[in-house]
Amino acid sequence: MTVETILAAVGLYAGSLVIGALSCIVPVISIEVFLVAIAIMQPGGPLSLWAVLAIIMLATTGQVFGKLPVYYAVRGLAGRPGRHRKHVERVQRWMARLKAHPTVVLAASALLGLPPFSLASTAAGALDIPPRTFCVVIAVARAARFAILIAVAAHTRG
Repeated sequence: MTVETILAAVGLYAGSLVIGALSCIVPVISIEVFLVAIAIMQPGGPLSLWAVLAIIMLATTGQVFGKLPVYYAVRGLAGRPGRHRKHVERVQRWMARLKAHPTVVLAASALLGLPPFSLASTAAGALDIPPRTFCVVIAVARAARFAILIAVAAHTRG
């Protein structure tokens, strides 16, 4: 599916929300590629500031809602015994080696992609980062990431 077919099927705003959520679940879908493509490919010229803000907010909302099921699943599994326990403990050890406050690591991951955002957001559930903190940290960092991507893409468009 191309950006054009997504936009034709659901529109710019719904597409930003849907791709934002799906990119959290399906590794081959990239919200970053989608956002850069819409910033570059707009036929009528650059998007208005309000359109860009709406796209950023919707893509960010999609990302938060896309990560919450994984966060809650890992959070629920973290305290339970079973075969999954070794995986949860491995994630906890990995995050502990970073020697930083978990929310700082989560914010850096959501903004920069290092460590990989999917790993850091999964680790957040295992480390019992409170749900509100999890949502606020990733929303702010992802919105900043998306704003930077769109700004750079629009600037390179000429």
